Amino acid sequence: MSKVNCSYTETVRALPSMCDETSRISIPGFLDMFQDIAGFHAKTIGIGALELEEKGLFWIVSKIRLVIKKRPLVQETLEETTWIQPAEKVVCERDWALTQDGEQIAYVKSMWALLRREDFRPVLMSGVYPDSDFTIAPPDSEPFTRISKKFENAEPIGEYRIRSVDIDRGGHFNNGNYVKAMLGCFTCAQIAEMGISELDLQYHLQCYEGETIRFVRRPSEDWLMEIGALNEEGKVCFTAALK
Repeated sequence: MSKVNCSYTETVRALPSMCDETSRISIPGFLDMFQDIAGFHAKTIGIGALELEEKGLFWIVSKIRLVIKKRPLVQETLEETTWIQPAEKVVCERDWALTQDGEQIAYVKSMWALLRREDFRPVLMSGVYPDSDFTIAPPDSEPFTRISKKFENAEPIGEYRIRSVDIDRGGHFNNGNYVKAMLGCFTCAQIAEMGISELDLQYHLQCYEGETIRFVRRPSEDWLMEIGALNEEGKVCFTAALK
């Protein structure tokens, strides 16, 4: 397999669909931007969704860190870059950075795995993942936060019934929609007061159309709060740390 370009860059605008009631890019908007350009870059290097579908495979994300330094206004011009890191046995890292006038204003660090559609088992990266020079370092060197899945005495903050519009190519609740549902537990005023600038998101179990998930939160020494999403069996399917 020949080497591929490890990165891809394009100029974009902050579209209205990316923005919230403040006319600035929202937290889900940043995540959508990351996944859109990541999907295009993956296609150009032979590991896009349609290319993998032919092999009976699909991507799932296990961890995402989003750091926001500035939220651009609607219609402002931005530059975004996504790039990949060398793969480990069954996982790989994909990163993203958003810049404005040469200044980095947000970034994502994320971990992904490939599953077989027939049995939802992980697949070895060797033979599927491309080779590259891998010339760009990760956006930070910090490990992902360890978020305990023990939420027995946590405060309930809301629930969400998964609908048909929430489902992605893998047939389960799309990872970005966990964040939208989580933030939907708060009012616009509460979100503004929190001033969230960093999120560590971790995905543990797949959820499906028709299921109802419950969101709970607990205080944290290092974060503003930690949030868990529990499925109908009471198992933690998603966790998040916010600050």
